Amino acid sequence: MESGTRLGDREQTDLDVGFEEFCQQNFVLVERFLLYQCPDPGVVEDAVLEAFVAARAEWDQIRGYRKPLAWVVQTARHRLSIVRRRAAAEQGGPDVLSAGPPDEPLAGSAAVARELLQGWLRQLPPRQAEVLALALDGWSDQEIARVLGVAYRTARSYRRQARRRLREVAERADLPEGEARGGR
Repeated sequence: MESGTRLGDREQTDLDVGFEEFCQQNFVLVERFLLYQCPDPGVVEDAVLEAFVAARAEWDQIRGYRKPLAWVVQTARHRLSIVRRRAAAEQGGPDVLSAGPPDEPLAGSAAVARELLQGWLRQLPPRQAEVLALALDGWSDQEIARVLGVAYRTARSYRRQARRRLREVAERADLPEGEARGGR
């Protein structure tokens, strides 16, 4: 009985270590993805934490998925919508967290550029912003389609449309052509 208990403890420890590594590698990615859609870091943090708590509860199952991060991203998107509705209800009005972009920051650093991009992505239709945010994190169109539950061609079309609209937003912001394309 004692060896069975130790074996169970070892399996649980391996499970815990695996989940901790997964969190360390992916927490910031999920948080950044949600920040592209919601300007309030507190709301985003709540949604990300709820998603990772849910992932921990299901870790024994989802760790075997080909891309467990996709499960967490889907859950985080869902949790964000719940947290946003909850926050809006507490404030007694519509979803104020989806309001337009924040004031544009001064140019210069990578963090400032990321903040500017987040504001611009919030000006895109939600699906286009989600597709482009995942694409910016290196997801393929096929992976994006699976995560968002759309057809491959739809994901590819959203990405193309989002890039075109993002270019228009950058032009309206009077960025030189090279900067609007990331210096390419």
